[in-house]
Amino acid sequence: MHLAAAPHREPRDPAVSLDNHLVRSVRAPAPFMKWAGGKARLIPQIEPYLPAGPLRYGEAFLGGGALFFHLAGEGRLESALLTDLSTDVYNTHRCVRDEPAELIAQLRTYESEYLAGDADERAAYFYWMRSRHPAETPMSDVERAARMLFLNRTCFNGLWRENSKGHFNAPHGRYAQPNIAQAERIAAASQALQQATLVQTDFRAWPQLVAEHGLDFVYLDPPYQPVSATSSFNAYSGGGFSARAQRELNDVLGELDALGVRWVLSNSDCAFTRELYQQWNIHTIYAARQVNSKADRRGDVAEVVVTNRRPGLRW
Repeated sequence: MHLAAAPHREPRDPAVSLDNHLVRSVRAPAPFMKWAGGKARLIPQIEPYLPAGPLRYGEAFLGGGALFFHLAGEGRLESALLTDLSTDVYNTHRCVRDEPAELIAQLRTYESEYLAGDADERAAYFYWMRSRHPAETPMSDVERAARMLFLNRTCFNGLWRENSKGHFNAPHGRYAQPNIAQAERIAAASQALQQATLVQTDFRAWPQLVAEHGLDFVYLDPPYQPVSATSSFNAYSGGGFSARAQRELNDVLGELDALGVRWVLSNSDCAFTRELYQQWNIHTIYAARQVNSKADRRGDVAEVVVTNRRPGLRW
């Protein structure tokens, strides 16, 4: 099982390495990446299903981390463990936490070089950056994180998508004035992430992790089960997330429940998920679908929020 944690570091205030303007302007933490399936707009619908009180929090499938940043901003987290299998997602959050000033400086360089060009030059810069795969081009962790954030802010619809070889392959977005450096947002996220442990692993490690870290609540937001044969985007890391993986995830939910850990899970609303989670509590919420090239296929779509709320678990 692949399990990589961020190196040990002495606790520090990230404001020490950030300029005074950023320290004064730090705001409530929020996701610093655009994310397909991100939960920022759904939090008001998800929040009624969360346990009350302070939480020793875990989040699998971190992605953009919208729920973590929301709860951190409300002061509800006693501790946090955040995991993702994607090397880029893990590395970028670690750099935001531990090296925010260096990351912002690198992003400002990319931003100035990109915005200096005309439309064709910007496109060429984007595709050059996209071609620099970290496994094939030597780069530091900060450079890799800056590459991810640059591509995320300048690609079409902010869609982080990889092919089966792990190469990012979303096209150029052609935005007039993209905010690439987003220094204030990174500064706020860095402060929130000081209380978090970051681990690169997949969902199968969670029964072990909750015991090691003393967690009492886990939020899981896996790549969604496609609702139809044409709803094919269900992964941001090459390889996809199969129906078999969905079933294995449900087994992990059972293990977490047996350990007395409260959890909430999000997924698509379809016959497969309703049958898979039938032993748990299934609730329906509605999300505005934005990631579609055809406007007539955007709009509110049903999703499910699944919980293990039951007698014996404090909720």
